[in-house]
Amino acid sequence: MSGHRRTLANGAALPLTQRKSRLARRRASLAARYAAAATPIERAHAAWAYLLGAAARRQPDQRVADELLDDVARTLIRVGDQLLQLQAREPLHPDRRQS
Repeated sequence: MSGHRRTLANGAALPLTQRKSRLARRRASLAARYAAAATPIERAHAAWAYLLGAAARRQPDQRVADELLDDVARTLIRVGDQLLQLQAREPLHPDRRQS
């Protein structure tokens, strides 16, 4: 019934509501997952899922979207390199004495 207004039992009209935007819904979901994350890896996973969800949809300016995603990829590679360098500094056998 298009155009039919829902009413309460006493005949009063229900207030009109508006659906949240996709951005608002996704940000709320991200905030909940991010707050529930207990470790940095879980927080990174929540952010990654948010990014993939945004990137999977059609973009009005695909060139700009591609540039942003390339920037993200380069940043992820740089951070990955830094984490691997930190791991390389760790002694292989921490219980052995270095002479």
